[in-house]
Amino acid sequence: MKETRARLERTAIVLFAVAALVMATVCGAIIVAGWFAGVIEDHAERWFWAGAILNFVMVAVFAAAVFPGWSDDAREVKRIRLLTRIGLVLFILAPAMCIGSLIADFYG
Repeated sequence: MKETRARLERTAIVLFAVAALVMATVCGAIIVAGWFAGVIEDHAERWFWAGAILNFVMVAVFAAAVFPGWSDDAREVKRIRLLTRIGLVLFILAPAMCIGSLIADFYG
């Protein structure tokens, strides 16, 4: 069980770093491109801000997975697996919502 916990903790750390990098890249690219939610039409702006909020939640979920826990390995394996799975769903959904709203605004 200790090996499983150690592997999951390493995975969570890598995912946390990647998620933070993705969020910074998406936000940085939007800022450099001159896009901001004030110039996006209302329908796309709602999706953009929902994606931005989910990006923040994603990083927070991965941070919670990385946060040191209890000494009970079985309990920690369950906690890290759950938070990692939730974070992975948000990892797909959040940037897609932000980028999708910008594409919808550009072509809409």
